[in-house]
Amino acid sequence: MPWFATNLTIDERSVWTRRLLFAAAFCGCLALVTLIWEIGWPVSRQVLSWIRWVTWLMVAVAALVELCLNLLERKPEHFWRGMILLALPILAGLQLLFGEQLGPILKIIFPPQSVPYIAMGVVQLTLILPTAVRLIRIMRDQRWFNRMPPGLIGVLSFAIVILFGAGLLMTPNASPAGVGAVDALFMSTSAVCVTGLSSVNVEMQLTFTGQAILLVLIQIGGLGVMTLTYFLALVAGQGINLRDRVALRDLLSEENMGRVGNFVWHIIGATLLIELIGIVLLRIYWAPSHGNSPELWWDCVFHGISAFCNAGFSTYGDGLMHPFVKDNYAVHTIVMVLIVLGGFGFALITELSRYTTAWLRRRYKKERKPLPRLSVHCRLAATTTLWLLCFGMLGYWLSGLSPWESLFNSVTTRTAGFNISAFGDHGTSALVLSCVLMAIGGNPGGTAGGIKTTTFAIIVLEMRRILTGQRDLQLWDRRASRDAVERSLATLALCLIWVGMASFLVGKFNPLAASADVIFECISAFGTVGLSRGLTMSLSDPSKLVITLTMFAGRIGILTFALSLIGPKKPSKVRLPEARVPLG
Repeated sequence: MPWFATNLTIDERSVWTRRLLFAAAFCGCLALVTLIWEIGWPVSRQVLSWIRWVTWLMVAVAALVELCLNLLERKPEHFWRGMILLALPILAGLQLLFGEQLGPILKIIFPPQSVPYIAMGVVQLTLILPTAVRLIRIMRDQRWFNRMPPGLIGVLSFAIVILFGAGLLMTPNASPAGVGAVDALFMSTSAVCVTGLSSVNVEMQLTFTGQAILLVLIQIGGLGVMTLTYFLALVAGQGINLRDRVALRDLLSEENMGRVGNFVWHIIGATLLIELIGIVLLRIYWAPSHGNSPELWWDCVFHGISAFCNAGFSTYGDGLMHPFVKDNYAVHTIVMVLIVLGGFGFALITELSRYTTAWLRRRYKKERKPLPRLSVHCRLAATTTLWLLCFGMLGYWLSGLSPWESLFNSVTTRTAGFNISAFGDHGTSALVLSCVLMAIGGNPGGTAGGIKTTTFAIIVLEMRRILTGQRDLQLWDRRASRDAVERSLATLALCLIWVGMASFLVGKFNPLAASADVIFECISAFGTVGLSRGLTMSLSDPSKLVITLTMFAGRIGILTFALSLIGPKKPSKVRLPEARVPLG
């Protein structure tokens, strides 16, 4: 390649760009292979040393490629990626990456034997991510990709991550006794769909590597595969086109397309900040009752992320009923706050934070600017959430539970799946109440499943409209569109049909299971809650596949899932005469 890229013709530039991109892709793919090898299979020190040398060679090649691409394309992102890659061996040489300064810090959270692998994994990710972003850009430019509806793209992205996670959980390092294909698929789906149902004992049957894989899948599922994809595109300087903004607007419940790009940054930043605060608070208040101090930091990290993502997974086989945490009300409170924040929805948190900031400035700085208007979506979701929390707490208390258990169950049954009491011991009234709350779920745009609070609220208000004879469904000083009402009713109908069919199939494949346990399990899976009455680990393989598909449909959204399977339909231009059908 000539030293001065300006001497090249346009065709020569194109040829050299393709060659350099191929070299970068090769480095990324080789880094991915070695990373999976380190994660999934036992690696000796000699092999690890060989992998390190190969990785550093790939880092040097990738840095040279990025700098050459900068000369050819004159894009700043290539220059900065090259400089970051060049900085890695310098940091390693200063013993900041593998030396005594960083090692003890990592060993506080992770097992000492895992620190070298984690450090090398970070380096390998710097090679993998640019390749992944370029692949995403290439796919976005394809005609067949642009013709796909956004809902189907979301379904496929979740499915790909689930299959990849299932493959990692089947590797020897993830479990000492090995995890079967059905259990691996079940656990991966439960993690990515932030459900929490577990067909294996996370504490006893998964190693630290297996738990770490599970936690990464939980984080990906909590943020959303598409959100992470567009975030990587923004980090790499690829930007977001108009079609992406439309898809993200619907996915994140953000009405202003101009703020979508910044909103993605806010989601990632707010998620990491809230999780970090939760982890630190858990570390402070969990230490007095935690009997195994070497594992304290890891337990705090795992439960903090799992709580905010509303996953409900725990490093203990009996969840928060474990003696280390059963009577620690401070930890319970932190977990509940993380659950509510995660299930509330990123768009609503952002909107409420803007409103609160403006109110404080108006109140204390005497600013005369008018307060920003809270959207109907925000007011409806917040009001419904508050009513459901109060209704759930009162219902559990009337069912015979203690006030603290009533509050915690009212929060966790909405979508989280943590438990401080055995749901198999609850009475019929508590069982029915739990099923109702699990089916409703959390707010749109968050980490919750179910039919969503706004859908439930619109259905209830529509019934009131019909009974009172009003023409339109009024929401404060606005009226709901007929499309929103029809989609809400369709969502409820599909939910009932799906849960009914899933309960029938699970009951068919597990004939000895109690009916209440089967229905509870299916509703918990559909609402991505993760609570169980002790049935999950005794399910047959066909039942596990049914529950797996139910978790997937519940996380994607039953209406989105159905529409993605049916495909786009053009509305008919012919309108037939009206027929009268007696309804009662």
